[in-house]
Amino acid sequence: MERMSAEEIWEFCDAKPGWAALTSIDETGFPHTVAIGYFRLGEVLYCGCRAGTAKCRNIAANPNISLMLAAPARDQVQGVMFQGLGRVIEDPEELLKIKTQLAHTRGEEPPTSVAPGIAYVELKPEKIRSWKR
Repeated sequence: MERMSAEEIWEFCDAKPGWAALTSIDETGFPHTVAIGYFRLGEVLYCGCRAGTAKCRNIAANPNISLMLAAPARDQVQGVMFQGLGRVIEDPEELLKIKTQLAHTRGEEPPTSVAPGIAYVELKPEKIRSWKR
């Protein structure tokens, strides 16, 4: 099994191979993994979710998380796992700033507000593991 280059990792991430798997640690010490959408701004990854969910509570108590992306095709084995400290963002001003940056990268009109009750999980990767075959 080979590893991807840094360029291949970010291209793979941008290709949106499917849902990501976000893993946090619950209050009993067990992994809590959920399928979740994601986007990136530079080398920082974000996942949108509802504020107050189990994943948000888990990350607030223990910020060690991982986010895994894998290609769904049967004829190839390819994926990336990002590991680092997660942060739950619920502040409306910070959420709007992130949404505005995302809109800019997509060439969209900037938003003027954020929906109540949303949150972003932010992950600045400390370790990146990749595989391809």
